[in-house]
Amino acid sequence: MYFESALDYREEDKLFWEEELADWMPSRIYDVHAHLFDPSTVDPTSKYLKTIPPASYQDLIDWNATLFPGRDVHFLMLGRPAEGTDVAAHNDYMYEQVTPDPLSRMNRLTIPSTPLEEIEHDVKERGFVGLKVYRLYSVTGDVDNCRIHEFLPHEQMELASELGLWVTMHLSRAEGGGDPQNLDDLEEYTMKRYPGIKWILAHCARSFTYRHAQRAVERLRDMPNIWYDMSAVTDLRPFLSLFQKEDHKRLMFGSDAIDSTSFHGYYIPFGHAWQQLNTDTVPALSFDQTKHKQIVFIYEQLISMKHAAEIAGLTKSQIEDIFWRNAVRELKVDWPE
Repeated sequence: MYFESALDYREEDKLFWEEELADWMPSRIYDVHAHLFDPSTVDPTSKYLKTIPPASYQDLIDWNATLFPGRDVHFLMLGRPAEGTDVAAHNDYMYEQVTPDPLSRMNRLTIPSTPLEEIEHDVKERGFVGLKVYRLYSVTGDVDNCRIHEFLPHEQMELASELGLWVTMHLSRAEGGGDPQNLDDLEEYTMKRYPGIKWILAHCARSFTYRHAQRAVERLRDMPNIWYDMSAVTDLRPFLSLFQKEDHKRLMFGSDAIDSTSFHGYYIPFGHAWQQLNTDTVPALSFDQTKHKQIVFIYEQLISMKHAAEIAGLTKSQIEDIFWRNAVRELKVDWPE
């Protein structure tokens, strides 16, 4: 089963954009968490073919043009983790798709068995600036409780440090960014063993509910070479923790495009847990009490960011930094004011 379209854009979405976001969103966006997906690079029996729509670079441009009219958008494109993926073929596809855009950058999909020479070749010969690693590939087989070195081996971290690479990482373990073991490991890696790695901790350091970010920021803010992407979080409270307690120049906008934030719904926090809710798949939901309907997920993320920014007192210039200037500066993109 393949999708005809990843995005079902509705009149309610358009109205919400015009009323709530159009005057707040900057005219430029640098999305540091976006994915491409070519089904031909995945084993035909993989379950992911039923859940991930095809996504070319042009699909991403079209998707953004619909969601963010009039905005100029470029990307740090990340390798797309999925069981059954031919990693080399996926990285070839990303290279072919993204290279024509001189303002976009790429982190290659990297698994524990990826040879070091392949990483070095892609960096030096094909312009990849970093690695996209994922807990799905943990050598322990435990995607929920694995440590960083179990899906990003030490020899790969050593090479990444030598080459000064970016590493985008979705943390594992129950407390995500606030997990004591993750924090101990990151402190060791950033301050002692691998000082050349530049870490982007995806999803607000994997903080889909308030406590993870609240615990993480108290230690992470003292570590060098740590950045965060804002992707796929809809709870206002993690944004508020970062906006109030972190250096805003370490924060970068991300969308987790195209499949993870194009549905209509929300990530609902339940105390210290959270769960994705796709409102189109829950027939018992009713919106009879209001004329309004559910909106596309990425707008839920953005309205939480907006409200957190208002509470934290971020300036317009600081918001511009988060949406594009920080990424452009750190990734050394020649995109003048």
